[in-house]
Amino acid sequence: MSTEAQARQGARVDTDVSRTTTGSRHGPIAQFLISWSPLSAILLAYAVAGWISAPLETGDGATTNRVGAPLHVSGPAVADERLFGAVPTVWLQERLLAGSPQWYDAVAALVYVTHFVTIPLLTTLVWFQLRERFTAWLVAVLSMSFVGIAIYVAYPAAPPWLASESGDIGPVARISHVGWDYLHLDAVGRLTQLGQSGSNPVAAMPSLHAGAALLVALFLWPSVSRWARWALLAYAVTMAAVLVYTGEHYVVDVLAGWLVAALALGLASTSLARRARVGT
Repeated sequence: MSTEAQARQGARVDTDVSRTTTGSRHGPIAQFLISWSPLSAILLAYAVAGWISAPLETGDGATTNRVGAPLHVSGPAVADERLFGAVPTVWLQERLLAGSPQWYDAVAALVYVTHFVTIPLLTTLVWFQLRERFTAWLVAVLSMSFVGIAIYVAYPAAPPWLASESGDIGPVARISHVGWDYLHLDAVGRLTQLGQSGSNPVAAMPSLHAGAALLVALFLWPSVSRWARWALLAYAVTMAAVLVYTGEHYVVDVLAGWLVAALALGLASTSLARRARVGT
């Protein structure tokens, strides 16, 4: 066999091996992009919801968003107060917020920012390592996101920091970025603030930060070890505590986010089970 023929045969073998191990003729970078492509629908939905809510952000006296839904300020705060006897965010900041960033502020900043990478990273992980569950993951994460975003449109709600600015609750500062100063990473803190300034400030109920953390834990539960399950649950609870302490969400926002996540995962399981019965 000639050298050229051997090279062609080797190339075919390499291609066959690649297809066998990945289940696709595309290379890893292309597959990486393919796995992320459905998430773009979430960004589009967020953008549409932000446009609908824009009249509430202008400060020109608008009392409803573009579909006529009013801004809810006191409702979530009253719910928290009835549950705990005080607004937990106000209570926590009165006791923990110091004149300068503390170590727990750094922990809060780190945990908070994980939200923006957890969903894309898990999407990639499921695509490459749990391919048979990829459809279930997409159904779950897209369902959670779309339901949450639809509620943002129908029930625009002020988070604690915004309710405090209007005087509806006690003093609350938005401090999800201050921990970066403790870590001497001021630029990251400024980047966080920049991202927040461009986000929808009345997208508080439900908390998709909290929902995403729990969704990750519940989805990975059957596929990981016992210690990893405890770590994932700890992450979800820590995210919830961070969101409340930093003024981003009320406890009822967190509970609503958890409920939406659980319902989305249930919907994914039900839809896949139905498809399996139809296919048999």
